[in-house]
Amino acid sequence: MTAVGDTVQSGPAMTNYITKNFRADLVVVHNLSEGLPPMGMWNEMQLHLDRFRAKFVRRPIDKPGIMLVLSPSAEESRGWGEKEWYDFCWEFIREMDKVDEVFYKGKLHKVKPTNLANTQLFGGLHRDSRSGILHLHLLGNRIDMLGNINDAHFIGERAMKAAAIINMRRGWTDPMKIREEHIKQIVNDCMDVLGKLPEYSWLRYKSELQSRGYKVKARYGKPFCPVAYTIKLGNSVYKASELGAGRKLMATKLEQTWMHLHARQDEDKHGLFYCPPSAEEKSHTNRTQKAENNHDYPAQSKERKPEATPNPMPVKPTPKEEHRESITVDDRAYDVNIPLPAYEVMKSMVEVADNAALTVNDVLRVSMLLFMNYADAATTLSESLGGGGSVESNWGRRKDEDDEWWARRCAQKANWLCKPFRRTMKR
Repeated sequence: MTAVGDTVQSGPAMTNYITKNFRADLVVVHNLSEGLPPMGMWNEMQLHLDRFRAKFVRRPIDKPGIMLVLSPSAEESRGWGEKEWYDFCWEFIREMDKVDEVFYKGKLHKVKPTNLANTQLFGGLHRDSRSGILHLHLLGNRIDMLGNINDAHFIGERAMKAAAIINMRRGWTDPMKIREEHIKQIVNDCMDVLGKLPEYSWLRYKSELQSRGYKVKARYGKPFCPVAYTIKLGNSVYKASELGAGRKLMATKLEQTWMHLHARQDEDKHGLFYCPPSAEEKSHTNRTQKAENNHDYPAQSKERKPEATPNPMPVKPTPKEEHRESITVDDRAYDVNIPLPAYEVMKSMVEVADNAALTVNDVLRVSMLLFMNYADAATTLSESLGGGGSVESNWGRRKDEDDEWWARRCAQKANWLCKPFRRTMKR
């Protein structure tokens, strides 16, 4: 079971989200009048806040709500009804009110306990997560029924501590252990991918991780190099700074880690004190070998002319592997020829928005048209698929951009073009 805690600035918006416009099951309603609609519950909490607002005029309460999310795993909550969820919610609230110290960044911090058991709150059970796991959202007032403030310092760490106590009591798996196992698995896969790369390439590193089931999302700087990235495994997202000892898998240290791995491989192959030969040592070795070879044969007279060497046979250049396709837009066919490595990069980066009624192949076709500089055709195709927007007049391939980087930018642009276009009226 995992738990998340935070303060809320907009109570009405969180109320609508928790109740899902009457589509969520209200499991807990505490210290509130009976029969109130969702916004009526928040209005009553707001009236209670206004009663004691003068008490906190020197330090106003900017965030008037406390939000908690409780999410047991599917195995832990299997067969639960409304009563089991109600009891579980109150078990968590009691443990939350007992927390008076938390660990944060290696230090122990004393905190003032909350009084959620005597606070206005309500909770809705959500069933619409992508994973299918049920989870409970709670919204409580920052002011308890006695007019005292519920301290929200380290509210997230308090929720995690209360969840750990309940996990230990019920014999459930500690989510921190699961997180550590996931981090260890990701680190092993990242180091394995780097060790198998013949030469360092961020795009190949990302593609190999995606082929192993991970979702990699990067933030790029001006010279088309990643400055930060995250790896998603299941429903959890891990920053690169959290992976490995010494943050050696961060985007700025990846190439150095790759060099270190391959240096160790050379040591294992040639010995512990192996040092790659320098250019001068290589040339000296070549001259020594030539002298030894000439010493084995009799010296040739100066009058003897060297034999003419036959002309080497011309070597035919190997044809480039390309992806060829014909895309029809408005009864006109556009021929597409894209180098296969660039096509693979493009294919791995295109994605479909959650509320879009199209497929990955549709976005891929828009990206291929952009790669071939058919900007008008790409815009027309994206609009026919429900997308919006247009390509800027100065948008195009840069002089110092290779095929793979150009394919990456085309995929990002296609993802943006194919997002559903929201039309709003201004007054």
